[in-house]
Amino acid sequence: MFSLTRALPSRIFCFSLALIAASLISETKSADAETYEFREPTTDSRTFNVDSTIKVDGLLETAIKSGKSRTLKLDVEGKLQYLERRLPGTGRDAEALRSLRYYESATANIDVQGQKTFARGRDKHRMIVAEGTTEGLSLHSPVGPLMPSELELLNSPGDSLPVIALLPQSDVEVGEVWTPDRWVLQSLTGLEAVLKSELTCKLESVEDDLATISFQGKIEGATVGAQTEIAVTGKFQFRMKEHFISHLEMDQNEKRSVGSVSPGMKVTARVKWNRRLASGAGPLTDEALAAIPLETKPETKHLSFEPPWDVRLLLPRDWYVFHQTSQVAVLRLLEKGSLIAQANISKIPSVKAGSHTSEEQFQQDIRTSLGENLVKILKAENLSSADGVFIHRVTVAGKANEIPVQWIYYLCAAPSGRQISFVFTVDEKLVDQLDNRDTDLVLSLEFLEPKAPPLQAGPTEASERK
Repeated sequence: MFSLTRALPSRIFCFSLALIAASLISETKSADAETYEFREPTTDSRTFNVDSTIKVDGLLETAIKSGKSRTLKLDVEGKLQYLERRLPGTGRDAEALRSLRYYESATANIDVQGQKTFARGRDKHRMIVAEGTTEGLSLHSPVGPLMPSELELLNSPGDSLPVIALLPQSDVEVGEVWTPDRWVLQSLTGLEAVLKSELTCKLESVEDDLATISFQGKIEGATVGAQTEIAVTGKFQFRMKEHFISHLEMDQNEKRSVGSVSPGMKVTARVKWNRRLASGAGPLTDEALAAIPLETKPETKHLSFEPPWDVRLLLPRDWYVFHQTSQVAVLRLLEKGSLIAQANISKIPSVKAGSHTSEEQFQQDIRTSLGENLVKILKAENLSSADGVFIHRVTVAGKANEIPVQWIYYLCAAPSGRQISFVFTVDEKLVDQLDNRDTDLVLSLEFLEPKAPPLQAGPTEASERK
């Protein structure tokens, strides 16, 4: 008699054979397909010439009073052209990506709701060190601090250095898809904190010497304390014989909420660059590379902030310029995306050379300014300055909207009699986190030589003859 129990193992055995056969067929097909290697060696000593264009369009959202916001149309067209050579990495993953650059050109035309400005990099900061970090590309000049506007100009989505991390870590065949490490998209987009991230790449084709790779991804998180969603799509080309990425096209769609230091935005950035082998090293000589230290000191990355009163401050990168007019500059200190303190900087009337507003008058001005918000003057002291600047510091306890706060006032007077005041506002619970960073900022103050006023155009000879 036929037994179902006996037949069952036989059927399972046959099914297993079928699976094994299918697997062998698949492996044979994969073995027959040609695979390709994509590497840019970290020890590459070649010099590359990069020509990049960036077009950004969309809307900015700025906060105004009573919880309302204002929407502004944004159009930006930037152009970057630079020579680049790899530097030794300082670690793994993003930290393996380092380079020295010489910017031959860096410009941007910016249009915000019809208000047009033109930005250009300064000649003395053509040489730039680029360093990969998980939170994005870090740029600094080896010859002196960059200005915040210069840093914004040079920072671009789809930069040529972090794009290298999109290459596969093993050989792949046409049509194959891979997933780069989790840090890659974060580094490419510059998000400080990531909630969710996905990124895939695909080898689309290999024709003669040229391979085309596509990529797409989404990332959610925060940058400078603002919730951010970014979607990227693009493709790049890799030259097989010479082993380098030669061309990139990328679209980056970004949606960012209004943050403590940045406006909200709904923008699309379209990046396109070509990269080719340079005919020579140019300024990027072996000696120039050898002069760049392996470890970058934190103060090397400080930014030079120059409000329109012939003074200069050195800003650690956790201080951000929030607002500036001819009367006041407002800075904000962020730590891991959270607002710690605000600094209002103002020019105040000059006095005769060698003197300053008296401590008593300065403290009285504070009492008058705060009125009922003042609870108590906690401390008043004079600080020593290496360049002869008089600095008087007054710490005040008070309340703002019923919240306990501290205000820290500084009166700064140059030997010439020119004066600047600082007012730092910090929640009482965050005083320890401020940790004297207010004093560090004030001690970096430098009074510059007043700039000569621009020459007024005189009458032409023709108009004089009339």
